[in-house]
Amino acid sequence: MKKIFLSFTLTLLTTFLFAQTGCPEAKEESYKKVMSSAFAKDYEKCPVIITAEYFGEGYLKNYRKPSKIKKMYFFQCVNIGDNGNPAPLTNEISGDFFVIDKTKASEVLDLKKGNKLKLTGTTFTQNYMGIELSVFFIVTKVEIIQ
Repeated sequence: MKKIFLSFTLTLLTTFLFAQTGCPEAKEESYKKVMSSAFAKDYEKCPVIITAEYFGEGYLKNYRKPSKIKKMYFFQCVNIGDNGNPAPLTNEISGDFFVIDKTKASEVLDLKKGNKLKLTGTTFTQNYMGIELSVFFIVTKVEIIQ
């Protein structure tokens, strides 16, 4: 009886743990779709792969970084062939915002503007009082492509 109970418990635990991840293998999606506020929430829990062009490092001057990701390394990318967009208020030209854990920042520190990248990660949507302000891409893997 103990063996049956132990076996049953182990089966339930294993099923529960695998159900928690529930994410399919990361698949490639359109940059514009993933970074669009209309679809970004669809990619917050499960990783996705996008192709991007490196634009530069950092975040907008005088803008507050979201607390959830403010301790990460910030950089910017654009859809391949795009030139960036003017930021509200400052008109500073910038790309979309990407973050990577500081322990992995060396993977992007030496990139040059225009480098083509395949990035794996999830999205984060910054909300303020129910209003979606910005979409960020939280990078877990960087691959330079030609």
